[in-house]
Amino acid sequence: MANRSGRREAGSTAREDILQAARDLFAKNGFGNTSLRAVATRAGVDVALIPYYFGNKRGLFVAALELPVDPGAMIAAAVPGPRTGLGVRLVTAFLTTWSSPDTGPAIQAFMRTAITDADIARVVGEFASTAMLPQLCSQAEVSEDTARALAAQLFGLATLRYLIGAPAFRAPTVDELVATFGPRLQAVIDLD
Repeated sequence: MANRSGRREAGSTAREDILQAARDLFAKNGFGNTSLRAVATRAGVDVALIPYYFGNKRGLFVAALELPVDPGAMIAAAVPGPRTGLGVRLVTAFLTTWSSPDTGPAIQAFMRTAITDADIARVVGEFASTAMLPQLCSQAEVSEDTARALAAQLFGLATLRYLIGAPAFRAPTVDELVATFGPRLQAVIDLD
């Protein structure tokens, strides 16, 4: 099918076609090896429709995997402010997302699937490594080692609290966990 320029007519399935092509290619090639042009070609659409619908490759990835929140947007919202409060802001944003009735159930279900499905785990792992960690390094002005340590602590906390339901992590309120883990994340940031 030849790519067509411009928007499709009313009743078009372009958005859905793009999402299906993206799901297929992300699963097959991973995040880093999937180009917007390849997605457009597979979907039979002009590549300009992808930014129109999804903003960028990260936005397409979030939509294709039906993530309830854009992790990049969460990082971007948590970073601004004094460096001395970054640990608290990061753990607050992370736990708020995981505990919100609007996003929590969906992200918990998604992460359970990612843990048990090797193909999804591979794609999510690559996305975290090639898109999210570099964004955290750049925006928070931390080293790659520090970004990895922060991600490990945040995902470990979320896994123990929301996926495993360990009593020592489930019993405290979000505010109590922020008070406990915010300074510890800050200590890692301050080592950088």
